[in-house]
Amino acid sequence: MSRKCEASAITDFKIGAQISELRITQGLSRLQLASKIGVTHQQLQKYEKGVNRISAGRLYEITKILNVTVGSLFENLENAAEINMSQHKRLCMEVSRNFWKIKSPENQKAASDLLKTLALNS
Repeated sequence: MSRKCEASAITDFKIGAQISELRITQGLSRLQLASKIGVTHQQLQKYEKGVNRISAGRLYEITKILNVTVGSLFENLENAAEINMSQHKRLCMEVSRNFWKIKSPENQKAASDLLKTLALNS
């Protein structure tokens, strides 16, 4: 079995990280997305961490579920900085994930208004 070249490994890592970020921001657990694409959550974790490569067909399935184009995952890939999952970025994704869990439109508006108010008073 051949080793991945460094450029391929970086690309696999970046694509996987984007999938992870999209999944989280859309409020999907790893288990939910994995079951929708027919793999285990462990396999999806390997995709997201860039350990295993994603086949073209599987990548297409993932992008359809996440409502993005395959091409959007590759845009600016050459110029993208290394993906750094900082504490701030994690917090932003968690806020987004929790917002998606709010079912009531009134409560969603209230949460949005609260965040706007906090942002203005910072």
